[in-house]
Amino acid sequence: MKKVVIIVNPKAGRGRACGAIRRCVRRWKRRDWEVEILETRDTNQAGRMAQDLVPNPPDLLAVCGGDGTLNEVASSLPAPPFPVAVLPAGTANVVAREVKLPLNPVRALDISLKRSVRKVDLGELGPGPRRRFVFAAGIGFDAYVAANVTPAMKEKLGMGAYALEIFRGLRNYPFREFQVVADGRAYTATSCLAANARSYGGGLLFCPQADMRDGFLDILVIQGKNRIQLARFLFRALLRLPEVNDWTRRFRARRLTLDGPAGIPVQADGESAGSLPLEIGLLPSTFPLVVP
Repeated sequence: MKKVVIIVNPKAGRGRACGAIRRCVRRWKRRDWEVEILETRDTNQAGRMAQDLVPNPPDLLAVCGGDGTLNEVASSLPAPPFPVAVLPAGTANVVAREVKLPLNPVRALDISLKRSVRKVDLGELGPGPRRRFVFAAGIGFDAYVAANVTPAMKEKLGMGAYALEIFRGLRNYPFREFQVVADGRAYTATSCLAANARSYGGGLLFCPQADMRDGFLDILVIQGKNRIQLARFLFRALLRLPEVNDWTRRFRARRLTLDGPAGIPVQADGESAGSLPLEIGLLPSTFPLVVP
């Protein structure tokens, strides 16, 4: 008999997905699969739970939570000895959308039991203790927005919480400049995105060529401080019409370094991840992600 362990974040999505998975397990009829639920109680516990499974690995680990919960697992265990499935339960569910999983967690679990696995790249932040990311890391404006969206706001407003903080950020963010260096070339930026996937929170499209399996990060460098231009740029990204202009730069890289004034914020998969200085690298074909 095969075994699936489900790590559940009960705080994700107001607990609805957690409740749906519990009901599914109570009515479990798959005689070829044994199932166990592990419920997180605090931040980073999902990563520790995944590590604890390594000595006696299950046939499948399913993560029921938002992108931040999956990030905890990927950061703690970037090359697990078992496939990892996403059971979407968060606000944005970027990774689930990227691999075209249904947003219903029970349906996603049913698909995941087929264990169609693709080893995808992971981004990696340093120096110091390494933090990984599955779909994107951001420096500057988007990290500022992510840092200001609280769990209470997400519970009350959903994606509207991000729209509200984008509006506030366009008024208040200082857009300080920093340096991005990749492949011997230097760029001056006020924001930067290192994308491992096409998808981004809220359906925004910034890097249409990004691919989780191509061995590269797609880099978007934003220059200047024109808030009206940036608002237009974000609106077009929401319409999935990524804009080409003279104050943005797009290129591909496997490694880059960023340096600038203290306090410029960083996010990884939508979660705050410190501040500059920063190194970004890539772990190619390392994370066994279940896809439809």
